[in-house]
Amino acid sequence: MTIPAESLRTLHRIHKQLEDLRDRLARGPKQIKASESNVTRFEEEYGAAKQAIMKIRATADDRQLQLKTAEDRIMDLKRKRNTCNSNKEYQALIEQIAADEMATSVLSDEVLEYLEKADQQQVVVNEIEGKTKKSHDEFEKLKLRIDEERQSLEVDIARVTEELNQAEASLPEGFRRDYDRIVNARRDDALACVDGEICGGCFQTITPQMLNDLFLDRPVFCKSCGRLLYLPEDRSVGS
Repeated sequence: MTIPAESLRTLHRIHKQLEDLRDRLARGPKQIKASESNVTRFEEEYGAAKQAIMKIRATADDRQLQLKTAEDRIMDLKRKRNTCNSNKEYQALIEQIAADEMATSVLSDEVLEYLEKADQQQVVVNEIEGKTKKSHDEFEKLKLRIDEERQSLEVDIARVTEELNQAEASLPEGFRRDYDRIVNARRDDALACVDGEICGGCFQTITPQMLNDLFLDRPVFCKSCGRLLYLPEDRSVGS
């Protein structure tokens, strides 16, 4: 039984081409999944940023309400001060007004601080919102591109698969079981080109008898890795 080295070279080339197409086809869903995860991450960040600014604004509103209540209380105390009937009562009101005014000053500072935080957080929200929208747009564009590539790759895979079937049809019937076994196990890594006296797959030295069988176009499997070996195109007997 003989198998020309050219036939094995052709088979290896087709297997590698087919595996490359399959890898490219498999990468599409992975790219989409990664892009979708990116969208989800930005959406979660955007949601968290919005929750944060809502919390800051709620605190600012609460402080403003406390401030308004305190200012109304001071106004009421001042009215009472103007109508009090004794120095003792007047002095007590003066002290209470001073204490409340100090408290309102602190509240006023807190209100300004929270309003400033709200402005700063709004900048963050706007930035993340922009990134979220961009990630959505990129995701939709990627899906369109991957779908177009998928259709093209599926056509190429069908074409190359047919080319492989035709090339395999020329293999001797008695050899197909061993060939199918190694191809099913290793796919495009089932064959290896001999480099000098070295297996191109595992880089182990082959025997002189194996090399002689290769020159005679006999099927040879590497004793170390099991790959189906073949001679390079420029290799001839005695070289």
